[in-house]
Amino acid sequence: MSEMFELAQGGIGVMPDPQDNPDNHTVPHHDSGTRISFELANVGDAGGVARVGVEVDGNFVVEWTSQSLNPGDSAMGYVSLGRLDQGSHKVLIYVNPGSGTADHQENTFDVN
Repeated sequence: MSEMFELAQGGIGVMPDPQDNPDNHTVPHHDSGTRISFELANVGDAGGVARVGVEVDGNFVVEWTSQSLNPGDSAMGYVSLGRLDQGSHKVLIYVNPGSGTADHQENTFDVN
């Protein structure tokens, strides 16, 4: 085996981006940035780096890269999605190299 990663069961958190929220909104809002959070763990038998692809509404946004994680270690990821239009949006994340189980997650959320 080698390094393999899985996303935690907690899913994808969605919140206003604390770096772009001048009006202190408490839910995703079109007048603030939107940020996601997620957790992943190395379930393999070797250390390595996870790469998490992030898509919003079917469009690739960014790839987040973890620090090197030993087997059994976990990490939290935070990614800014920028400002999104009002309405419903879907975020998809996927981790590589994935274990083949729990290597992608989706969350549909509303922006006020």
